[in-house]
Amino acid sequence: MFEALSRYPREAYAQGEIVLTNVVDARLWILGIAIVTAFIIAGVVFGARTKIYRAWQKALIATLQVAVVAGVIGLVAGPHLRTSKIQPGANTIAVLMDTSQSMEFAADGNEGQQRQDGVTNRYDAARSVVEGTLSEALEDIAEVSYFTVADVASRVDGFAQNPNFVPSTRLVKSIDMVLQSFRGAPLASVIVLSDGADNDEAGLAVAALANFGVPVHTVGFGPLELPGETVLMDVRMPADAPPHSLVTAEFILEHASAGAALVQVRDRGTLLAQREIELDPTTSIIRSDISFASGDAGIRELSFSVVPPETDQLEENNFVDRLLTVSQRQRRVLYLEGEPRWEYKFIRRALQGDDVVKLASWLRTTDRKTYRQGVETGAQLATGFPVDKASLYAYDLIILGSIAATLLDDEQHAWLETFVSERGGSLLALAGREALGDGGWDVRPLARALPATLQRQAGPTYQETVGKVGITRDGYASSLLVAQGEGAPGLLSLPELRDIQILGASKPAASTLLELTTPTGVRPLLITQPYGLGTTAILATATTWRWQMSTPLGDERHSLFWRHLTRQLAESAPRAKSVDLIANGDRVEIRAWVRDEEFAPLPTSVANAKITRPDRSEVDILLTPSEIPGLHVGAFTPSEQGVSRVDVAIDGETRNTITRFMQFGASNSEFVDPVRNEGLLRRISEVSGGMYWQPDDVDALREQLSFSGAGIRTIELLPLWNLPIFFFLVLMLKLCEWGLRRFWGGV
Repeated sequence: MFEALSRYPREAYAQGEIVLTNVVDARLWILGIAIVTAFIIAGVVFGARTKIYRAWQKALIATLQVAVVAGVIGLVAGPHLRTSKIQPGANTIAVLMDTSQSMEFAADGNEGQQRQDGVTNRYDAARSVVEGTLSEALEDIAEVSYFTVADVASRVDGFAQNPNFVPSTRLVKSIDMVLQSFRGAPLASVIVLSDGADNDEAGLAVAALANFGVPVHTVGFGPLELPGETVLMDVRMPADAPPHSLVTAEFILEHASAGAALVQVRDRGTLLAQREIELDPTTSIIRSDISFASGDAGIRELSFSVVPPETDQLEENNFVDRLLTVSQRQRRVLYLEGEPRWEYKFIRRALQGDDVVKLASWLRTTDRKTYRQGVETGAQLATGFPVDKASLYAYDLIILGSIAATLLDDEQHAWLETFVSERGGSLLALAGREALGDGGWDVRPLARALPATLQRQAGPTYQETVGKVGITRDGYASSLLVAQGEGAPGLLSLPELRDIQILGASKPAASTLLELTTPTGVRPLLITQPYGLGTTAILATATTWRWQMSTPLGDERHSLFWRHLTRQLAESAPRAKSVDLIANGDRVEIRAWVRDEEFAPLPTSVANAKITRPDRSEVDILLTPSEIPGLHVGAFTPSEQGVSRVDVAIDGETRNTITRFMQFGASNSEFVDPVRNEGLLRRISEVSGGMYWQPDDVDALREQLSFSGAGIRTIELLPLWNLPIFFFLVLMLKLCEWGLRRFWGGV
């Protein structure tokens, strides 16, 4: 409709300017218009035929007559549109076809079905556009260069019927490669036919497309949603774990259906764990976790999968592979106790047989006597508390028993708080006569880190009572409790506890895992929360020893509870020097943390990574310091499937070498988001000055390409005086003026 009235496309008006070719001296034209306007106004005001009109009617008629005359004078002035068009035959237009695996998916979201025009997948739909509408639009405008884009851009003579689909997409970087290859050449425009899948972090790369000054037009293919589809988006888990412990992995499910889905973990085909998840139709993203046994020391190749409802269309996005290193590294635990009691004795006994936990304890037996166990030197814990911050930070977990806050000075209290928030350690506070609020910890810095407020009252908050343990919903899902799923009732059948520490309100980020049902109500028993980089927890009882004393000989539930709780809390604490491998598409990002004994960044350190591929070939990478102090980063792309070994050396010292492993197999990154990424395609066009098109609208692209773009251009003057819209407006103004005069009786 627009072009029918204005003769030229919108783009011609957007980038052009209107000029009056018959106007030599604008002042004479303005003077002439003023004189004509004066005569018209005078004729209307003093004319014999207009005496019957009221003042406002005369004003309206005069305005319409002036508008008609002004329109006619404007047409006589010779209006033209001065615009630029690309010079035919002197420029190149690049057509980029996405040939990644996602283009094999169904064109309309009905997997395996064929449309009436014979098209089954997105690539065929894009190819039909190129060979039909698009080729006709381009043949008279410019020379055409064809490229396939996936992980890289490759020049081709034409688009094959059955290309070699690549299992990854770097769409934005491929567009950048094409634009780079035409630097200095007359490239008018780029046309990209894709579903918008991109396995890279494309944010900054998209912004860089504006630097070339070449408009990129995108044409989107594929459905915007897949009804009933379920996707296992990601799995996050520790890089390593101690032997025979419980590992918890967080998984992210995206779904467009309702019903039950079964999440499973396998080690080379052997089922380790499974969990049924109910897909909530009111939300599209589910974050949950699944726990499984780490097993013996070594490297475990794990496969996480989801068995979706029957409405699922793609099987390829229902699995994620991960690697777990099971190592014998001991976790160091410090236990500070202010009085001899059964709880201390039985906790030590439970942890003594654990080859993963290395427990050092300090017990205040009397006002002048202390008792140390598990120390490595005579100086360790000689004063009852680590002598400096580095010694404290060497531990992964601190357990505070019934110990008064006054036994520590202000500096030591500050160290405890930063041990959790900055070092990333874990802290477990136990109940007792001199613990928590009764011990004066409510006014200390550590109170900010604890998951519940510490309550003061007239009497002691530590009270004798009888209570039965209950597991909350968060408790069933938590990795801190040894009994998961069907085994959880093992805790529920343990003997009653005989005490409770009354706590205040829970903090906003806290989770209550265990409750104690007492005659006076239900009280939180085990509560935890993240704080800074670490974790804090409160166990509001000191009588778990009754679980051991009141059960038959050989019942290991008390020991298992304490071993697992201690391991899990200690395991979450990072090391001063550590390496994380993060998969990003087909690349692996290496993040090396380099900190001293007090976990302060070492800015002058140098980190180098040696990558050993499955074929035993090696490549060295220098990790560069990031904006975050102490963090060195680098990246590599595995060249083949299998397990790659990454050795990161700090300052070139062998003793400071950290080894990690990562498994790389057939990537399913193309299947993770199998719908059209229209947002990315629109951003590419908007940033570069192009437009986003639907496949059915591509026939309008020809005029857009003629008037927009870069390359060699010619200036054209397009006449506007003969536009239908102008004649239509002048005629309508005159008819309106005549109609009003007739209605008012002047004609």
